[in-house]
Order: sequence, then structure tokens, then C-alpha cells
Amino acid sequence: MENSICSICGKTINVSPVQDPGYAFSGWPNVTLKDGNMVCSDCAEKVRILYPLRSSKRFMESETRFGSSFIHGKSVTGKGWLNVLTDPLEELTLEEFKQAQIDAEKAAQDMAARLPGAKAAAEADFTYRHHVKSGGTDIKPHYSDKKEYVVCVKVLYGEICPGDVVSVSHRDREYTAKVEEVWFWNYLDSPQRAIDKAFAGTTAALWFHQDVPFIYPGDILVVKES
Repeated sequence: MENSICSICGKTINVSPVQDPGYAFSGWPNVTLKDGNMVCSDCAEKVRILYPLRSSKRFMESETRFGSSFIHGKSVTGKGWLNVLTDPLEELTLEEFKQAQIDAEKAAQDMAARLPGAKAAAEADFTYRHHVKSGGTDIKPHYSDKKEYVVCVKVLYGEICPGDVVSVSHRDREYTAKVEEVWFWNYLDSPQRAIDKAFAGTTAALWFHQDVPFIYPGDILVVKES
């Protein structure tokens, strides 16, 4: 594994080998810019409000997802449709990235002005109940009465972490719910794994251990300043 230096903050970056596109999300990526300079994931995070990761469906090889086989003595990787993340930051030069930092800071300030008193905000996409298995078999599972609801969102401003309380208002009444977990979600797949936070420009799944019938698609969920 090679090491490189972040061109913004100077932090050492471990350059990992190229992963099979079929691998599940394993963390926010470091970025190689168009001119070959590298930017660490922490610096990239600060401009995601303007340059979010995109997910698209592609037909491609993936040994992880589709396996491989020997044909005429050669190993052939299986092919199929995958939901692949693409990064618009890879199309920027270092100078363009530095300008993006300035633009992103202004975008965050503008969003803060639109949401006075908010530490973070997200727009709800859809909500579903996660039914918790309590036994049985894969063919005939049994489910508990435990309440777990998932709201998939796009984070507009700030960052949302487990333990945060989100507020949403309807007809002059405010409703609140505590976020128990935050999971990575890419619009096309089911939520994949728990993460420590979701920040502006990312999509995520927020888990609640209570009914949230007051959250509708398009609602703005706000985490208020303490």
C-alpha cells in the first residue's frame, strides 16, 4: 500500500488498491483529482454540499458480486448490473478544488441563514418500517413487535449523528424523534451499514425506535442548536 499527501491539509493518505466495484460501501473515499493531486476524505467532506457522490446503475464486472469461472483455462469474472458511486470531485483540478472550498463555505452560510437555529437539516425521501426478526426460519420467519422505522434522507446542511433529535413541523405543531443510528444509503440500494455521521451533500438512512407517522417525503428534518 502506497502513501501520498493530501494537497490541502498535508495529512498522509494510504492509497488503497482499486476495489472490485461490487464491494459494499466501506467508508468515505479519499479523492484523486483530475490533475493527479490527492485530497483526503476529511477535506473532501467539506465540499460535498456542492459535489455530492452520485450513484448510477452500470453493467460491469464484479467477482465479489457475481463470482468467476474458468472458461478455456482462463478465469473470467462475472458481469451484471451494479449500483456504482461516482465522484464529481475527480473532474476538478487542485485549483478548482480550492475554489470549491470557498464556494462550499458560502453555500453552508446561505443554508444556515435559511434555517436559523439549526445545527443540521435533511430532506426526507421516504420512510419504511424495519421488521425485526425474533425467530423462525428464513422461509417462515417470526417478527417481534419492536418498533424500528427508517427515514432515507438527503442531508442539506451540517451533520447528523446517532443521538441527535430531529424536529419537523406540520400545521403549527412540532414533532420530534431521536435518531438511534445513521446508515449509509446511496439512493439505489437498501441502506448498507452503520456510519458515525452523515454530512451535507450525502444521502443516509436515519433509524428511529418509535413511530414517525409525522415524517413525509419532502419534509425538512432539523437538528436544533443546543
